Amino acid sequence: MYDMKALYEARSTAHTIRLLQEHPEAQIIAGGSDVLVQMREGKRAGAELVSIYGLDELRGVRLEDDGTLRIGPLTSFSHIAKNPLIQKYVSVLGEAVDMVGGPQIRNIGTIGGNICNGVTSADSASTLFAWDAVVELTGPEGVRRIPVKDFYIRAGKVDLRPGELQTGILVKKESYEGYKGHYIKYAMRNAMDIATLGCSVNVKLSEDKKTFTDIRIAYGVAGPVPMRAVHAEMSGKGMPVTEESMEQISEAVLRDVTPRDSWRASKAFREHISKVLCKRTLVEAVKRAEEAGAPRDGECERIGGYESVGEYEDGGACISDAGKSSVNETGIQNGANQYKLVRCRINGAEREAVVDVRASLTDMLRDDYSLTSVKKGCEVGECGACNVMIDGECYNSCIYLAVWADGKEIRTLEGLMGSNGELSDIQQAFIDEAAVQCGFCTPGVIMSAVEILESGREYTRDELRKLLSGHLCRCTGYENILNAVEKTMRKQLEGNSV
Repeated sequence: MYDMKALYEARSTAHTIRLLQEHPEAQIIAGGSDVLVQMREGKRAGAELVSIYGLDELRGVRLEDDGTLRIGPLTSFSHIAKNPLIQKYVSVLGEAVDMVGGPQIRNIGTIGGNICNGVTSADSASTLFAWDAVVELTGPEGVRRIPVKDFYIRAGKVDLRPGELQTGILVKKESYEGYKGHYIKYAMRNAMDIATLGCSVNVKLSEDKKTFTDIRIAYGVAGPVPMRAVHAEMSGKGMPVTEESMEQISEAVLRDVTPRDSWRASKAFREHISKVLCKRTLVEAVKRAEEAGAPRDGECERIGGYESVGEYEDGGACISDAGKSSVNETGIQNGANQYKLVRCRINGAEREAVVDVRASLTDMLRDDYSLTSVKKGCEVGECGACNVMIDGECYNSCIYLAVWADGKEIRTLEGLMGSNGELSDIQQAFIDEAAVQCGFCTPGVIMSAVEILESGREYTRDELRKLLSGHLCRCTGYENILNAVEKTMRKQLEGNSV
């Protein structure tokens, strides 16, 4: 159970604003990968939360009439990375968010939440700085738009006023047209780690590809908030595209970056890698600019389901408010706790249960349905032992509220067995390849393997390693796990080709 005072479910953008006005101490929860973890750690204990997780109007990517890319703040990292518009026009953003955490975190984490928490290490933030992104905020006084560089006030603090929520991230056509870029995240591990330093660079070259027309260099963890290396950018404009020029530009970033000493890295080390990463990122950005031209007008179809903010919609209700007696069609009041009726499909069967709104999906699956393959491990989304599939994607159920499961299709390890208890191909492969050791993490790993296998794609071993990176095996049996998944993948692909 999470230690929360109340949970309110918003039904629209307008209703969210009203809830925030009625409950000025309430905090917004989007994907929850930050808020719920901090609540578990005690940092947000006892907080009131306004959940906007169900607002599909704030999801997706759209190309507007003037060529502006509009990114819904509730769009998950994984959906941004896969989106055709992102890949075509601002591919670096997709590459950057594809380095966040592990696959399960990328499925639940949202780009809006990533920049609204105000941390300097956010992978999307420095990249959005390099794209000159604009943040759209909607509140009681209407809509306002501010450059992302002005959105950050100080470490952990952004320009989000009382009653406001983020309703869009905009990248204008003039900010991406003709630019190519690259992002490098320096971290101790290849997954499930925050950046020691991040560098995102976009370049625009002259028509003959011999001169820097424009350069944007942005950093994360090089200061208290994400930042642009403005002196380095100015020094590079008009310079010839040579290794010597890129070396000079990289040296100039020391006039801008202000890293600090921390347990992750010293100030001197961060200053050193600031130069190194800038040079490497510049080289790759130039290579991409030389290899590809800018997209032509009208070349890309409109893709995505992002709806613009609608009319004020009355409705919605508090589904949890300790000590109050309000009751609505989705909530049941019982003393100091509030409950909600959740209807969903679990392993192919229709289910319904009255759940405490403080409960995680792990709690519901284990306590209400005795699905004990869903393990309680770290309970902060790091180990992957509680991993389940929701609507075809994998999630750490420990940082997924049970109330969000309403209307969802959920699958756990128990749903993989045949009618007579026979094992699925992937389960048998884990036995054959000795991929099962203590067995604690095995159910969660197998569910990730199911998502991989059901894609119908062929992956390299390195790609499989990344797709399984959201799991920490206590017995360190990673090679045998990879062998089992690879073996099953090849078996299924060969069977489909017959």
